[in-house]
Amino acid sequence: MKTILCLATLDTKGREVQYLKEIIKKRGHNVLILDISSLGSPHCTPDIPADEVAQAAGSTLAKVRALTDAGQAAEVMTAGAIQIVLDLYRAKRFDGVIGIGGGMGSAMGTTVMRELPVGVPKFMLSSQQVVQAGLRWYVGTSDIAIMPSLADIAGLNRLTMKSLSNAASAIIGMVESPEIETMDKPLVFMTMLGTTTGCGLKVMGLLEKKGFEVIVFHTIGIGGMTFENLVTSYPVSGVIELGLNEIGNELFGGFATAGSNRLEAAGRKGIPQVITPGNAELISFFGPETVPDRYRDRTLHHHNPQATGIRLNADEMRSVAETIAKKINLATGPVKVLIPRRGFSALDREGGDFYDPAADRAFIESLRSSLHQKVQTLEIDAHINDDEFAVAVADELTAMLKTDVI
Repeated sequence: MKTILCLATLDTKGREVQYLKEIIKKRGHNVLILDISSLGSPHCTPDIPADEVAQAAGSTLAKVRALTDAGQAAEVMTAGAIQIVLDLYRAKRFDGVIGIGGGMGSAMGTTVMRELPVGVPKFMLSSQQVVQAGLRWYVGTSDIAIMPSLADIAGLNRLTMKSLSNAASAIIGMVESPEIETMDKPLVFMTMLGTTTGCGLKVMGLLEKKGFEVIVFHTIGIGGMTFENLVTSYPVSGVIELGLNEIGNELFGGFATAGSNRLEAAGRKGIPQVITPGNAELISFFGPETVPDRYRDRTLHHHNPQATGIRLNADEMRSVAETIAKKINLATGPVKVLIPRRGFSALDREGGDFYDPAADRAFIESLRSSLHQKVQTLEIDAHINDDEFAVAVADELTAMLKTDVI
């Protein structure tokens, strides 16, 4: 028997939570209900009432209800819920968490869930407003599963009851799943984009043969943010960068930005790094209609209806190189920079849409002149997806770690 924590505003979602509770209990599990509402009386009985949530935030429910700004009230209740949920987690009082809500309830519930460690089952049943707003802002760098309800979660009818039933089955399946047997191997984090997958998969295979466990992060913005976040909390032995496109996206307004702190966490922590200019020549937007006017005369690559790539010019490449060098120079651990002379991605190969050796050379020269003398740089006469380059990446990291761990 497992215990599932349920987060919801019971003044508006009480009937739905009660229905959810009955389904879960019929399946043999317990439910712990936490009320995060701030407006009216609950429509089902919570195990942790709203007044306790307000108190955990250093306030009272009366004060919260007196606030004229609903957003401020939600912030107070969310802060209190975070404190309570973390205390419950540390006390091992629940095995997974489920939330249901519209726009506000989903924002509150997922904010609480994001404070829980990766691996704790988290499920959110949300209105379609969440899909319209964009899941990224609710999930962040966490592992929250979100399912949209076709109809607004308001009352019990054939659509909402089916959505609630599916949500209950989902969180039950998650908490019933067996513990995974984790690998007792040195851990390597690697970034890449689809256009450097050829190199990445070869590097992964080589390192796995040497006894390493390799975890890959897709550098589309949120992927780089997750990478930076997990580097600080996981026992990472080494890092390989094959996806630095997020740097240019941050500098030049692309959608795939991971923020201003990208390429810094591993350096601060002193983790050995092998860094390449993988994908450094491109930035990304959604559909062609989202490309700003200033880039309309550039070479575009239409990857799919929601992904359009832009080739950076020589001046922009110099700026990207200078930014990368500044971040590398701050590293407290060993760094090796490997540069493929024949192109930085599958698109940047002779005959490819983004092939521009002059712009790439501008990047290389700027990077070399900006890097601290202590940083070792090696140019390789190969394309980034060539076997020769992948072997060099794997060999350099292995040499930095000074071991074949098998």
